[in-house]
Amino acid sequence: MTDAPHPLLAGIIDYAGLFPPARLPMDEAFRRFLAHRSGADGRLIARFVCPAVRLPELAPLIEDVDRGAQPVPIAVLGTGGDDPPAFAASIESDAELVRAFTGRSAGAAVVDAFEVKLPAEGHPSEVVDLCFHHLADLAAETPAAFFETPLVGAFPDPGPVALAIAAAGHEIDPVRRAGLKIRCGGLAAAAVPDVEAVAAAVIAARGAGLPLKATQGLHHPFRRPDAELGATVHGFVNLAAAALLARRHGLDETTVRAILAEEEPGAFRLDRAGLAWRDLAVDPRSIADGRTVAFTGFGSCSFAEPRDDLAALGWI
Repeated sequence: MTDAPHPLLAGIIDYAGLFPPARLPMDEAFRRFLAHRSGADGRLIARFVCPAVRLPELAPLIEDVDRGAQPVPIAVLGTGGDDPPAFAASIESDAELVRAFTGRSAGAAVVDAFEVKLPAEGHPSEVVDLCFHHLADLAAETPAAFFETPLVGAFPDPGPVALAIAAAGHEIDPVRRAGLKIRCGGLAAAAVPDVEAVAAAVIAARGAGLPLKATQGLHHPFRRPDAELGATVHGFVNLAAAALLARRHGLDETTVRAILAEEEPGAFRLDRAGLAWRDLAVDPRSIADGRTVAFTGFGSCSFAEPRDDLAALGWI
């Protein structure tokens, strides 16, 4: 492999050091982000993840960033709400915080993603419409908005949810800067969705033409038992391969489940020819395209764990 990351791995991690289990203080999390970003494997990192309500803490740290460098990409997490009125109020408040932050950062940072949980009540299309209404004038280019739908408990079918997001997003912005976000783990075994739920989300996103983003529980490339958590956890390579191969080959849900459930690292291959799982492969150009429209990456509170695992595989 060359020093440049494979198209699969370039910018695949959004650094979420503020969040559990790391829960770093803002100054420490941002310092680590900058250090990782400027390091030998810095091109694995895309954004710094920050809740909207903590942007005032981040702003003075951004002011110390070298203005001659590339702007720091920020993924802002919206506050959200359980019902449409609460969601509307939170979006309005979050938008003001983003507006103040971008004004203060003066080009040293750019908010290019906004992520928020869908409320338990209300139709997704109404929420997407409301969200884009408040985001549209925050920057020269409207941030991509990813809407999180649950995959544990009594969760809604992600298929209709994804279609509603896509329809509303396309109506608002023809380049479809809306996406589907899923949570793949947490601090308890019950927070880990099963393979069937994640596969349904992959198929739903592909069917709606939405990019998929993931968060939590994806510190390692491949699906593996986690004795401390008491659960088998998902792998970010499994997820990326499932989304990219599903797009390239029109895979059915059964095959997507098999890719997500694969625990044998040797079943996957990453090289100049592309990415493969067993007999299914996708070429580098299709991977690069797919990283925009099928799988954008994942949020992780750890950079070292995924980086070290990838290095051990010889993939970076």
